[in-house]
Amino acid sequence: MSRPQLWPDDRGVSETLGYILVFSVVITTITTASVFGFSGLEDRQAAEQVRNVERAFDVLADNFGDIARYEDPSRATEIRLAHGTVAFGEPVTITVGQNSTTPGEAFVDDPTNVTNVTLEPLVYRSDRSSVVYEGGVVFRVDDGASIARSSLPFVVGEESALVPTVDTTQDGETSGVGGERTVLVVGEYRPNGQPLANRTVEGDDLRLRIESPRADGWSRLLREQGYENVSYDPATETVIADLAVDRDGTVSHPQRARLPTTNIGVRFE
Repeated sequence: MSRPQLWPDDRGVSETLGYILVFSVVITTITTASVFGFSGLEDRQAAEQVRNVERAFDVLADNFGDIARYEDPSRATEIRLAHGTVAFGEPVTITVGQNSTTPGEAFVDDPTNVTNVTLEPLVYRSDRSSVVYEGGVVFRVDDGASIARSSLPFVVGEESALVPTVDTTQDGETSGVGGERTVLVVGEYRPNGQPLANRTVEGDDLRLRIESPRADGWSRLLREQGYENVSYDPATETVIADLAVDRDGTVSHPQRARLPTTNIGVRFE
C-alpha cells in the first residue's frame, strides 16, 4: 500500500506574515490616534480654559462697571488661571480733543481743547491666547489679532459725548500671579479727586485717539458702532476716529465731550 505524497505546507509562513501585517496596522492606527487625537483633545481643552477665563473677565467687567456707576466700595471676581498668568499690561492712552487742520497733527495745539487719560489694563496670558480688560472693555487676543468681547461704554449724543473709562492700578504687593490655581481679583474704589472740568473739551470737530496694543480691536469696535472716519495704524498701534456716530443715516456731531475716569485699586488673593 503506497503512502500519500507529502506536499510542502506554507500555511505557517502565511500566518506569520498576516500577523505582522495586522500588528503593523493596529500599531499605526493607535499611534495616529494618539498623536492627532490627544493633540486635538489638548487643543479643545486649552480653548475651553481660555473661554472660561473670558467668561470670568465678563463678570469682572460687570463688577468693575458697578464700582464705576454706583461707587461700590469693592467687588471680587474668581479666575481659574489654568497654567496662565494675570497681571497688569502696558499702559494705554485715550485722548479726546478738537480736530486740527494742520497736516500731520491729530489735535489742535491747545491744552484747553485736548484731554487724555493713561490706563493700566488687566491681562490674562496663556500659551496661545490672551484676555484683556482695558478701560472698561474686554478683548480676546489670538495670534496677535484682538476682538472686543463686550460693548463700548462711550455715549455720543447730538450735543455732547461721554467717554467713561476705568483705570485699574496695583493695590497689593503682587503685580501678577500665575499657575494652575484660582485667584481672587479684588477691586476697590479709589476716588481720584480730579475735577470733571479738567476732563472736558469743546470744539466743532472732536476726535478720539486710542493708543493700545489692542488698537485693531478698538478700530473694529468703533466701526461696528458707526463711528466716522476710523483709521488704524498698526505701526504705532493707534486708532483715530471722529467723535461722531452715524445712526441710520443721521450723524451726531457733539461739540462737547467729557472724559471721566474711575480709579480701581486691584489686588490678587
